[in-house]
Amino acid sequence: MWTVDRARIVTAEQKADAARQALGDAINAERTRRIIAGKVINGIHVTGRDEDARNLTNLALGAQVRIAGGDTTTLKTFRDGDNIDHDLTPPEIMSLWQQSSEYVSALYAASWALKALDPIPADFADDSYWPV
Repeated sequence: MWTVDRARIVTAEQKADAARQALGDAINAERTRRIIAGKVINGIHVTGRDEDARNLTNLALGAQVRIAGGDTTTLKTFRDGDNIDHDLTPPEIMSLWQQSSEYVSALYAASWALKALDPIPADFADDSYWPV
């Protein structure tokens, strides 16, 4: 005899919610991939790996201190995502950090906008949905 276990019944609504959650997770993964890949800013490849972001943030903190003290010329070396060294002034470091931060914020906003769509487009990883 065949019996139904009501505790294991999955409704169409539950399936749809799970599918939407899976798409949301995939969008988050795409956002993370783009953050880590980074972007070229003023000829400098800025990546978003944790250690790279921490390095640039620390350089920006030091640049702020130098600028506050009136020093806008001392050069600090930043090694970019292509392993190329760039000697930058405090204002250049601040600009690089700010533009990088704005790019990451734009990636988050794009991911939120995608997850708010109904339906979420199947081609959500297409570059047309993301900032360049």
